[in-house]
Formats: sequence, structure tokens, C-alpha cells
Amino acid sequence: MTKKPLNRLEGNLEWLKNEVKKDQIQLESEKLKFLGEIKKHKKEDIVTIVKVSKKLSLWQKIKKVLMG
Repeated sequence: MTKKPLNRLEGNLEWLKNEVKKDQIQLESEKLKFLGEIKKHKKEDIVTIVKVSKKLSLWQKIKKVLMG
């Protein structure tokens, strides 16, 4: 049995606590849903991997700058 709030301030405080609990539950369910959606995709589809090019020598850099 729930006790009656003594005044309007306590009633508002209880309402706020209930809303926070509802929001937390909704947030957790949205997180789980989002994780489920992410797991359906391959890593390569989500993240583009940049290949590291080999280091150019000093002369190769100069040639690249001069030749374009």
C-alpha cells in the first residue's frame, strides 16, 4: 500500500522519481535494441579501415612534390 504524500511538494518529488525510473528503463531497452542492430552488421560495413602507406624516402618525397 502506498502512503499518501503529505503535501504537493512531496507528491511532485515522488512523480519525479517515478519518471526517472521510467526513463532509465527505457534507456536500457533502447541500448539493448541498438546493440542488437549493431551486431547484425559486419565491422567492415561500419568502420572504414585506412591502410597505412609505406614511408617514402627523401628523394621520393621530393619527386612527388616536384612532379605533382
